[in-house]
Amino acid sequence: MDETTACHASEASALIALCQVKYRPEVRRLVAEHGGAVQACRHVGVRWQQYPVEQRGIRTVTHHDAEFPHLLRQIPDPPLVLYLRGSLRVFDQVCVAVVGARRCSARGRERARVIAEGLAVAGLTVVSGLALGIDAAAHRGAQSAGLTIAVLGGGLDRVHPATNDPLARQMLASGSLLMSEYPVGRPPQKHHFPERNRLISGLCAGVVVIEASEKSGSLITARYALEQGRDVMAVPGYVGHHVSAGCHRLIRTGAALVENADHVLEVLGLNQVGIPHAMPDIPQALRPLFDLLSSAPQTLEEIAAALDVASHRLMADLVKLELEGFVQQISEGYIRRPLR
Repeated sequence: MDETTACHASEASALIALCQVKYRPEVRRLVAEHGGAVQACRHVGVRWQQYPVEQRGIRTVTHHDAEFPHLLRQIPDPPLVLYLRGSLRVFDQVCVAVVGARRCSARGRERARVIAEGLAVAGLTVVSGLALGIDAAAHRGAQSAGLTIAVLGGGLDRVHPATNDPLARQMLASGSLLMSEYPVGRPPQKHHFPERNRLISGLCAGVVVIEASEKSGSLITARYALEQGRDVMAVPGYVGHHVSAGCHRLIRTGAALVENADHVLEVLGLNQVGIPHAMPDIPQALRPLFDLLSSAPQTLEEIAAALDVASHRLMADLVKLELEGFVQQISEGYIRRPLR
């Protein structure tokens, strides 16, 4: 082992050791203050030498490692360490999240299963949170035809809720993956679940919400997706039903309305086998504007500030893209239309 590799291994072991005893914000502060994880461990008296990178069949990957999912490196608050149980080949495919209410309707549960199965057949990896209701249905649909990732809100040594432990075992047997940023032995806590939602969206090209109340945790996932520049999609439900309210609000504010796996592929610009469509023929001068837009609405002022372009000049470019069918103006601003 050369000096660079040894230094990398020591930093990784020290980072894993710190995350065993401290929460992420505190670890970030210690590492920044002391110039690295090794020095931080020495300061707080944590032994890190030869810390195991695998225990109980659970592999530990830090953000220093090549196996760390590249999309998670890009989010505003990336995890420092990931605990993985299962096959890493799930990361070789485009990922899409399917999330929704725990207390869902039979219709919503079946819609989640069918959409997830269709996405898996098309070669995508379906990501969800292994909760009751929509999450569990999405995992079942995906693992019946392909691959799925469950992001847990506690250590991988226990599945929460315990009633989904058989499903987790089926997923592992079929080549899928369980993932967490919480170390082995750490029980799930209430505040962990909103935190883990940023990982569900961060792993994915887009998020599909199926049944969500106005205060659903799925809307937290959708908000993270918008902040991370991911596409947000929602399945409409019955008017007046409380589990439809969150999805309908997402659609009113710019989320793409989807009803099946084909619609999801269309929004993501993928064909029936999960391969990107050819990019539209957009003039080079308009490409930065097109690339900035997504399914999340942005005002004229926000776009102008991001591109450092005068608003009057930007308006002319937006009109050109709108006339060509690439951009749509809604009440909250401008969104990119799904590629067909």
